[in-house]
Amino acid sequence: MKITQDTQTYLECKKSALVGYIVSGLLMVGGVAAMVFMLIQSSSQWWLGLIAEAIGILILLLNKSITLIADGNIRQIRIAKKSLLGASDNSYSFNDIKEVMIEEDRNYERDTDGDRKERITYVLIFNFNNGYQEAINLTGGSSSNVSVGGLNMSRFSQNNAVMRIGQRMAEVIGVPFNHKRRGDMDLGDVVNSVGEVIKQVKQANQDNQSPPHA
Repeated sequence: MKITQDTQTYLECKKSALVGYIVSGLLMVGGVAAMVFMLIQSSSQWWLGLIAEAIGILILLLNKSITLIADGNIRQIRIAKKSLLGASDNSYSFNDIKEVMIEEDRNYERDTDGDRKERITYVLIFNFNNGYQEAINLTGGSSSNVSVGGLNMSRFSQNNAVMRIGQRMAEVIGVPFNHKRRGDMDLGDVVNSVGEVIKQVKQANQDNQSPPHA
C-alpha cells in the first residue's frame, strides 16, 4: 500500500491488485503448460500442474484492491475493497475510533542452502471504542529475503513506509498510534530500539533546556 495523497487534513492510500493478478496469471498459465507437458510425456505427476492451476485461481479470486481515505473535513475514514468476488465500501466516524495500530508479524526459516530468510507481514488495525476492529493487510506480498547476521537489509525501507502510513493515519484522525511486534527479535529490532531510546533522550534534553514561557 502506498500514500497517494497527503495533506494536513486528508490522507489517501491505495493498494493495487496488479501484482496479485500477475502472480495468478503466471501460475495458471504455467500450471496448464506443465500439465499438458506431463500428459504428453505420460508422466504420473501431471497433477502438480493442476495444483499450480488451482492456486492461481484461488489467488485470482481472493486478490483485492484497497483504497483507504481519512478525511478531516468530514471527520470520516473510508475503506473501499474490490475483488472478483465482490466489493465493499464502508465509512466510519473519527469519533468512533480509539487508536490506530500497526501489527508486525515476523517469522524466520532456513532454505536448502542454510541461509536464514525472513517473512514479514504488516497489518493496519483500527481499534474502535466499542471493541470492534477493522484490519487491513498492508503487505504488498510475502517478504522473503536473505539476511546477513539476522539483519534484513530491505526491511528498514519497508518498515518505514508502513509506519508512515500508520502514523499519518493516526495524526489525521487525532488518535494515538501503537506499533505491536510479534516474532523473534533480530538485530534490526535492536537497532530500532536503541534509536528510539536515543530519540527520546534527545527530546527530553531539549525540553529541559527550553527557556520558560513568559
